[in-house]
Amino acid sequence: EKASGRTQSTAVPGDSTRNKVLFNREMCMEFAVGKAANVLGEKFKEVDEHPVRVRLPDEPLMLVDRILSIEGEMLSLSPGKIITQHDVKQDAWYLDGGCAPVSITIEAGQADLFLCSYLGIDHAVKGTRKYRLLDAKVTFHRSLPRPGETIEFHIEIDRFLKQQDVYLFFFHYKGYIGNELLISMRDGCAGFFTEAEVENSKGIILKAEELEHADPLQEPLKPFADLETGSFDDRSIDALRQGDLETAFGKKFKGLFLGKHLRLPSGRLHLIDRVTHLDPYGGRFGLGSIKAEADIKPDAWFLTCHFIDDMVMPGTLMYECCSHALRIFTLRMGWISSKDSVYYDTIPGVESDLKCRGPVTPDTVKAGYFVEIKKIGYMPEPYAIADAHMYADDLRIVHYKNMGIRIAGLTGTEIEQLWS
Repeated sequence: EKASGRTQSTAVPGDSTRNKVLFNREMCMEFAVGKAANVLGEKFKEVDEHPVRVRLPDEPLMLVDRILSIEGEMLSLSPGKIITQHDVKQDAWYLDGGCAPVSITIEAGQADLFLCSYLGIDHAVKGTRKYRLLDAKVTFHRSLPRPGETIEFHIEIDRFLKQQDVYLFFFHYKGYIGNELLISMRDGCAGFFTEAEVENSKGIILKAEELEHADPLQEPLKPFADLETGSFDDRSIDALRQGDLETAFGKKFKGLFLGKHLRLPSGRLHLIDRVTHLDPYGGRFGLGSIKAEADIKPDAWFLTCHFIDDMVMPGTLMYECCSHALRIFTLRMGWISSKDSVYYDTIPGVESDLKCRGPVTPDTVKAGYFVEIKKIGYMPEPYAIADAHMYADDLRIVHYKNMGIRIAGLTGTEIEQLWS
């Protein structure tokens, strides 16, 4: 099949009888950090000589455990499809609240990288241009994946397009657990750009109406903990990783602690260092806003592994940064519980719109996050939907619309009882 440059699949999501693997994890790692020719054959020897080529990330962010099939003509720059799987393991480094977080779940559908290389993009750009994700619209259809579950991604590149010297491709995917739809992504777009084009990017340019105050979608929600304008230093944010609410937020939270699954994650998911401004009635919609930042080290793990020849922070991880800021806002509102069964989850059916127009690189000093709440309430579980912006130093590089979280296992009534 590799010799002909075309493979075929009749795969059905959740087909437990299918056990054929086209490329195992070892071969996917070879594509990530070794030679493409060792995986895809002699035709790819030339791209291994280029200073940069499309790769999967290195560990710990290489999330393709196996490739089951590929459809499409090799080196044709025409439509194609790839089916991959990722196993959520009991000891996975990224577990947050006992689940695979949103960023990792989206990132696990990363094999559009493998597919676009298979279809010939490296042969076209010849190492002079680098991959950058531009757009994606993502919807979750159920709760986040848990250990023991396997996500199966069906990823399709719809078409390639050349605009002057810039190559783009458009793609979509669906991810399943068994035969249950977990996640769908549509209107995906990625491009290939020179260093000069990236450096000259003006980042996210918002329309005038996106900067002006909007009509509120609801009345402000009364916080339980007398929410005030303020800021929180590194020590306060670190306390949230220990569940220590009094150290984080002050005497109003005396004697209150977070259950382990509501705590801000640490380790590799330490993505926020401080909150520079929290406004309970800030943002375009007047429902609250929060500004936060993180110090970027040139050897940060998410740079060195993504990718080994082109170090940039994944757009999916940028989403996680903004999500952590939103979590801090809701915690300061008083949306807390000491129960270990309570955790952050998705809001099924809410589509998030991601736009990326610049990178975080080893030259970035600080990453900034600005989150504006646009809808907040109980259903009966507490939930919040927000628009988020991310900055590389002073340049706005990412805009997320409709970033949503809910606190599973908790109700507004329980929060009210706690504070009363």
